[in-house]
Amino acid sequence: MMRHIPGAPAPVLPAWQRLGVGLLGVLPFFLGLAITGCHTIDARSPEGSRKPLLAPLQAGIDAVQLDIVFVERDNKDPLLTRMLWDEIDQVGTVDLQTRSRLRDAGFRVGLVGMSPPRSLQRLLGFSSDITDTAGTSRHKELAGRSVLLRSQGETEIQTSPIYPELMLKLPGSEEPVKLLNARFVLRVQLERLQDGWVNLHITPEIHHGNSQLRPVAGASNWELKGTQEVKSFEDLQFSVALNVGEMVVLSADHESEHSIADQFFVNRDVQRPQRRLVVVRLSDMKKIEPLYTE
Repeated sequence: MMRHIPGAPAPVLPAWQRLGVGLLGVLPFFLGLAITGCHTIDARSPEGSRKPLLAPLQAGIDAVQLDIVFVERDNKDPLLTRMLWDEIDQVGTVDLQTRSRLRDAGFRVGLVGMSPPRSLQRLLGFSSDITDTAGTSRHKELAGRSVLLRSQGETEIQTSPIYPELMLKLPGSEEPVKLLNARFVLRVQLERLQDGWVNLHITPEIHHGNSQLRPVAGASNWELKGTQEVKSFEDLQFSVALNVGEMVVLSADHESEHSIADQFFVNRDVQRPQRRLVVVRLSDMKKIEPLYTE
């Protein structure tokens, strides 16, 4: 996999990307990411002449756009459990010690460049072959959203359904604990680097209990915010550097059925257990121009 490092000549894009046919062109349309202003309808005007009363919302000068896509398939689907991970980079994503802790907890993390492998294209619905028509995609579901963040901004990615009551043995505990209204979340904090590059700091968390006003750290001081209790796995926090167009993919190891990651990405409370893949793509960031130049 080739990554464009700042200062090096730009790589030549494949033809399908130049034509806007691949993931980079289709994903925003597929997710319906366009944001438009509200408008009223004038019954006296023909439909084609309607114009919005409010201008479309514009991203801030330092805004960074992340596209987040969820893929659900049958728990044992080989495309998601094996084939995908044979085609993407899992070695250079995070440092060796962090990668070892993540694997021990059942997490799989990979980095994908601007030319996604065929397996990921199939999971996202941009290509198909005979195995899809044979039934591997019958239980596939796609969902997604887009977020705009400034540097040091955060967003939450909920990877599981909400469990009204869950018995769970947490790492380091001897006995299972009962959690109410539990949901599994990836907290993502964005750190802007030079133009075209960001760091994503990702922390697995369990949110549980009733929502109450709790003190949380704000931009400059503590603030009261309605939140659940949060169990944060700081030892599993990791960081990924992304260039515009690159993606980080996350799921659980299919061989670690009783791991904490299995709780994040596998739903066993349904007739056919479902495995989830989360894809986070750095799709756009505004270039900040200096106010003064010599």
